[in-house]
Formats: sequence, structure tokens, C-alpha cells
Amino acid sequence: MKSKNILLRHSKKCGWFHPPANEIYRRNDLSVFEVDGNVSKIYCQNLCLLAKLFLDHKTLYYDVEPFLFYVLTKKKKKKVVCVFIEKLCQQKYNVSCIMIMPQYQRQGFGRFLIDFSYLLSRREGQAGSPEKPLSDLGRLSYLAYWKSVILEYLNCHHEKQISIKGMSRATGMCPHDIATTLQQHRMIDKREDRSTKHSHSLLKK
Repeated sequence: MKSKNILLRHSKKCGWFHPPANEIYRRNDLSVFEVDGNVSKIYCQNLCLLAKLFLDHKTLYYDVEPFLFYVLTKKKKKKVVCVFIEKLCQQKYNVSCIMIMPQYQRQGFGRFLIDFSYLLSRREGQAGSPEKPLSDLGRLSYLAYWKSVILEYLNCHHEKQISIKGMSRATGMCPHDIATTLQQHRMIDKREDRSTKHSHSLLKK
């Protein structure tokens, strides 16, 4: 808005109290809306411009048609506060960008959205991964998430042999991200089979 008066006048007249989209998740005061960039173009363009205020690497402005936007809202009286993620429709990335309003950071919303993106990947039956390269903050968030999910999976599965493919199917994480996380925490060894001269990844117990 160009001025506070315009904003106040708009707030009094506007009857929208949620994004122009379908609500696909609700629990207590939290809701997630799926916004199609091809349908609600101006709304999604405004989301991108808003995100640009807080994310220096944000490059998407107007070409929002190929994207789905997932907006997390929290009810507060008649108002909602929003954080959002974008999800590419035609590529294998399950997240292009995550933005949380500064006053709502460090409240678990980032992890919630990351976990939600992998839930969507599992429902689609296709392993997902965030768009690379990750920002510094994004890398820290994803490394912590990947580590916790992998440790939880290993804690619940006590089979003698555990495959990365099986882990990928259960978590929605792509095999490369799983293997990289295991290597970083020295939980996997690469050994060469002399008879076949092939490398094998062996999970440490």
C-alpha cells in the first residue's frame, strides 16, 4: 500500500480473511492453503514481492504460473498471519522457497513447512528435494531436518539390512540427500567389491 490510510480503508472493506485458495490442512488454529499461481496470479506475484523484502536470493517476480504456493496461516481473532512455501509443478523439486515472516520465526513453522513438503511428496509417490543451491539458513534447516528424520527412521527399523531406497520411500526424501546426510555423520561406508569392482554403500550399525 502507498500509505497507512489506504491500508486501513482496504482492511475495513475487504471481506477476505484467508488466501484465495483451497484449504488442504487444518489443525487447531493452523491452516494450509494451496494457491495455484495460474489462477490467482496477482496474489502470488504479491507474495513473491513480499518475500523479496526478506530473502535476498529471491528471484521469482512475475512468472508465477508454473508454481503452486502453499500458505500457512494462523488464526488470531479475525486476522491471519502467513508464512509460505512455493512448490514447482513441473520439476522434481518439492520446494523452491520457504519464507517465514520475521515476527513468527523460531516457532517451529520452518520445520513444519519442510515436513509438509515431504508429506506432499509421499502422497505423490515421488521422492522430493529442495531447489539447489540452498541458502545458508536453508542449508542449516534442511541438514537438521534430514538428520532428525533419518535418526528417527533408524530408531524404528531394526532390520539387519536397511536400504536407502526403502528409507526414501518411507520419508519422501530423495536418495541423494539421504546418502549425503549419512556420509556427513559418518554413518555410511563406501567399499569396493573386488570381484565385481563395484562400489557399495554400507550402513554402519
